Amino acid sequence: MQQHAYPPVIQRILGEMLLAASLLGASIKFQGRITVQFQGKGRARLLIAQSSDQLELRGFADCQPDLTWDELIADLKQGTLAIMMDPDREGGQRYQGLVEWQGDSLSESLEHYFNRSEQLPTRIKLAVNDERAAGFLLQVMPRESARSGQLQDHQNEWEHLSHLTATLSPDELLTVDNATLLHRLYVEEDVRLLPTRPVVFRCKCSLTRSENTLRLLTEQEIEEELRDKQSIVVTCEFCNREYVFDRVDVARIFKRGHSDSSGGIH
Repeated sequence: MQQHAYPPVIQRILGEMLLAASLLGASIKFQGRITVQFQGKGRARLLIAQSSDQLELRGFADCQPDLTWDELIADLKQGTLAIMMDPDREGGQRYQGLVEWQGDSLSESLEHYFNRSEQLPTRIKLAVNDERAAGFLLQVMPRESARSGQLQDHQNEWEHLSHLTATLSPDELLTVDNATLLHRLYVEEDVRLLPTRPVVFRCKCSLTRSENTLRLLTEQEIEEELRDKQSIVVTCEFCNREYVFDRVDVARIFKRGHSDSSGGIH
């Protein structure tokens, strides 16, 4: 949030999306990243949150700054929510799932996505304030086929755990440590805690990526920019880092086709 001067309403929804991306990123079984993205046509145009398998997060929002929470939710209901998985390895299959916004929260929409599209019963809790963000993901693990009696037992167990999870409040999420929270929620269950993993902010922008962005423009478009401003600034939407290219840099990019420009990073 330090990278952008987002108003509180946008901070909250982007915080929830970053939570969702990190919860899902912690469970992926490949090297790569998972993206939670909203695309709309109203005052909330674009929201993106990404997490790598190493829990490296980044995100940004393109929304009008004067939205109230109710106005934001109304706009979100008119757009589309996407879950995308991008393996880093060459030839890895990219996956994208789309779902319409459901209910009055991101958690409801994500639960709907997993319940309907992936057939994975899911409960998600998200809580954000000015200083902290905390999320909770309860999900049925994929299992081998079972007999009808076992399936009924599994369903009963899920409904029991789901009911207990529904009692979890945002304040508890933000103030109670993980071990206490889990043992308090599932007092009759054998709870096993796995080692913690750090969640960090890290952007994937680079000088090379910025040069490749310039290559998408025609030389005429480049010339018009240079004539008006003497330099071209490519700004990363995620971290606000600026990559500055003057006429000499642009000539090297277009004529030599490599990325040894002297463009400064600010």
